[in-house]
Parts: sequence; C-alpha cells; structure tokens
Amino acid sequence: MVIDFLEMMKKVVSCSNVGMTVIRSDSEEIPEFDMGVRRTLLMSGEKEGFFQWIYRTIQDGIVCYLQDYFDTEYCMIPIPEKERHYGEFILLGPYRDGYMNDIKLSELMETRGIPNDYKQELNEYYHAVPVIGNIGQWRELCITMAEILYGDETRVRAEYITRTELERGEWREADEEQLSTEMVEQRYAAEGLLLNQILNGNSEEALRCASQLRKFRLQDRYKDPLRDYRNLLISVNTLLRKTAEAACVHPVHVDRLSAKLAKRIENINDRKEADKMMDEMVRKYCLLVKNYSLRGHSPVIQKVVNHINLNLSGDLSLKKLSTEYSVNASYLSTLFKKEMGMTITDYINQQRIRRSLEMLNSTNFQIQDIASECGIYDVNYFRRLFKKTVGMTPTEYIKEIRVK
Repeated sequence: MVIDFLEMMKKVVSCSNVGMTVIRSDSEEIPEFDMGVRRTLLMSGEKEGFFQWIYRTIQDGIVCYLQDYFDTEYCMIPIPEKERHYGEFILLGPYRDGYMNDIKLSELMETRGIPNDYKQELNEYYHAVPVIGNIGQWRELCITMAEILYGDETRVRAEYITRTELERGEWREADEEQLSTEMVEQRYAAEGLLLNQILNGNSEEALRCASQLRKFRLQDRYKDPLRDYRNLLISVNTLLRKTAEAACVHPVHVDRLSAKLAKRIENINDRKEADKMMDEMVRKYCLLVKNYSLRGHSPVIQKVVNHINLNLSGDLSLKKLSTEYSVNASYLSTLFKKEMGMTITDYINQQRIRRSLEMLNSTNFQIQDIASECGIYDVNYFRRLFKKTVGMTPTEYIKEIRVK
C-alpha cells in the first residue's frame, strides 16, 4: 500500500516538475539532492550534518517546509513509524515560490559571501529550479498527501523551518559561532556610530554610517523577505526616534515624523526601496534634530522654545511668555538672545515663515489663510516678512514650486 502511494505521490509532484526522494537512515550514501554548484559551495560536512539533524528531529505527522542556504524550499514528510522499513521520510524539492532575478541573486551572493565567479553557474541552477505558481496551494497539497499517508491514526500539522533555524544545527563549527559573535559586535558598533551622528544632526556623516551599517546583512526571520525589510525599518525608525528625543527634541515633533515614516514603511516593496527609505529616514531625523534640538539649553529656554514652536498661531509676546513661565521679561529676553543667538521676535518670525513654507509646499490654502495659521493676521506684513526671509513673495514662491 505504501509503495503504491509513494509511486502515486511521485507522479503528482512531477506535474509541478518537483523531484521526490525517499530517504533511508541506513543508507551509506548521502542523497544527492544538491547538485553542481550547490554541492561545490556547501561547507564541508554540511550536508551530512543536515541529514543527521533531520534523523534526530523527525516526528510522525509533522510536515516540515525547509528554507535552505540558497533560498530554495523543500518539503519533508516523515513516513509513519510502522512503515519505516520503506524509508525514514519523503523529501520534495528543491523548488521556489518565485523566479530568481539578477537583483535578488546579487543580494543573495553578497549576503552569503559567494564569489562572483559562480554567478553564471548559479543563474543556470536557478533557471532549472521549478517555480511553484501558488505556494499556498502547493503546501496544502503536501498536507493532503501526508494526511492520506497517515490515514486517521495521526493528526498532521505543518512546521516552517527557515534557513536561520537550520543554521543553528549542531554540525556548525565553534569558529562560526565566534565569527557570528564578532559580526554582531561590529554591527552594534556601526549602529552606535550612526546614532551618535543623528544625536548631533550631522546628516553627511550619518548617511555614511548608514551605508556601513547596511553591509551587515541580518539573518532572515520570516519567509516573506518584505516583512524582514519592513521590520528592520520599523526598528531603525524606533532607534532614531529615541535618539531624537535624547537630543531634546520635543516629543510632538518626533511623533509627527515617526508616524509619517511608519505609514510609508508598510509600502516598501523591495530591498532597493528599503535602502532608499533608510537614507531618507536618516536625513529627516538629522534635519529634525538640527532644527529642534534644545540639548545644552537651560530648562526655561527649552520650555519657551517648545511653547513657541507648538503655538505659532497664538499670543507669543514677551509679556505673555514671561508670565507663562514665571520669569522676568527683561531677563528672559537677554537669556534667550544669549542661548539662541537671536531675539525672541526674530526667532518667532523665523519659525512662522518656516511653517508657512511647509504649508505652501503641502496644501492649497490661500495665502491669507496660511498667514493666519502661522499667527500673522496682517497679510501685507506677512508678504513683506516672507520676501525679506525667503527672497521672493509667497505668490512667486508658489509659481516656482509648481514649475518644479
């Protein structure tokens, strides 16, 4: 019965061009399912260790989907224990759920440290690997075949084992673990350098550090590579947000930027977009720190500056501010100029014009409405102040950005 079923199973999977091998633990030879360049590139003893690990962990009723070193997948179905004289388990594969294009292959070779000399051979290999059009249906088919194999005696369930989990196998040498430790240490050091540049708002150096950090490719944690890219960016967004807070940027400013970036992260579609997004995040957080960091300023000036930035449309007279924070008006005026390098009035006008520029770039509001939103209710005065600061009138600025 089992032999007949195995023959039927082989014919079923062959319809998808997927190979099938029945593995026996008492076989003296290791099954040759990794051919050509794959066998050349696998580490010494890796295949033997891989099968030893499978023999130790095999369990009835568990269908394993394995993702290997080359980002191809296998399905492993244990043969029921009472039928083990036919073999230990059935191995289906290799196969992939999508084509390996040139960009993906280059990324894989860089991540695995594979020399470019093997690129042509790997291209030929991936062209020969069958691609499953609907991976979900394929996995359901594997489960169904396993259920038929076991009948009603065992409940069948699936497990997904990623390449990262396979690489934790006991056949790995201790020096690999040491290398992994050193890589983690170097990555954290590179991360620390990046955060230090963010803390100082140094965009140019921060981008250089980000480029260095990207050289440390993290282990895949999900079957979907997009989820890995997005989760990495979510982590980076959190780190940069906390760094901006440490630079004494008000949480309101930090949260606005962080929320906008978080929404965009979920639309990332490939590694190239993820790298661009990371650079954009670095630039924007540096700019945020440069514009709003109050690190090193006295507590009263921090409070006054944050109040101004968060209430640009309100009453920001010196009298109002000094009363709000219980400080002498003359003292506040002197201290503000000493720490900020300009008068309170000049700073308020600077921030109001900056806010108006943001609105002109992102809304279709009328000029008088923008002026009011920024706390300047005399539109003629707003136009004069805008031209003095920007070098052109609001109308001229709108025409210029529309042309661009």
